[in-house]
Amino acid sequence: MTWDQFTQLLWDRYIPPSQRQELRGQFEQLEKGQMSVTDYEARFSELSLHALMILPTDAERVQRFVAGLHPSIQASIAREVEMGTDYQLVMEIARRIEGYRQRGREQMQQDKEVLFLRRV
Repeated sequence: MTWDQFTQLLWDRYIPPSQRQELRGQFEQLEKGQMSVTDYEARFSELSLHALMILPTDAERVQRFVAGLHPSIQASIAREVEMGTDYQLVMEIARRIEGYRQRGREQMQQDKEVLFLRRV
């Protein structure tokens, strides 16, 4: 028995085809939205197990992951996607970009508060 055959038997035994189809649909609709990149990646990885036929290569997995990110993160990571960077590194870069942007927003908020207090 091959690994693929064994895996298929496990899927058939423990996850009915109708449930796999529903999970595959959730995967196809998945976007980051209000989730953090870490939460998005966890959900992406969980659901991608049910979409292996959709994403047979690492490059396709990277492209689908990036497509669900916020456009500003997509733009920042476009070069890595074009260079064929692997999934783990693309995910880590997306997390860093999100962290930088969050810290920038927090700094802007602090600066606004300081300016407001100086005016009062």
